[in-house]
Amino acid sequence: MGLQPLEFSDCYLDSPWFRDRIRAHELELEKTNKFIKDLLKDGKNLIAATRNLSAAQRKFAHSLRDFKFEFIGDAETDDERCIDASLQEFSMFLKNLEEQREIMALNVNETL
Repeated sequence: MGLQPLEFSDCYLDSPWFRDRIRAHELELEKTNKFIKDLLKDGKNLIAATRNLSAAQRKFAHSLRDFKFEFIGDAETDDERCIDASLQEFSMFLKNLEEQREIMALNVNETL
């Protein structure tokens, strides 16, 4: 059941039932206000966690990019070249992903 409507014409009578309705509206406003504050706080915590995740993924991508096989013998094998190329491509994918995540986080941060 929702809140009972408040009629402006009833306020001058100042009856007990009108005061009860006012109290119910005030309680609902306090709950809504607390919910909004908690939601904003949780959103800011999420943005901070996203930044931490982004920094960790950027570091990981940088490590992947810098990884080089020490090959045995005179030349790299096809498998080593394939793995190296895959790591480089995955590194670039993570870098692009984090750039897009940063753009999204900036937009969300401006909204909050």
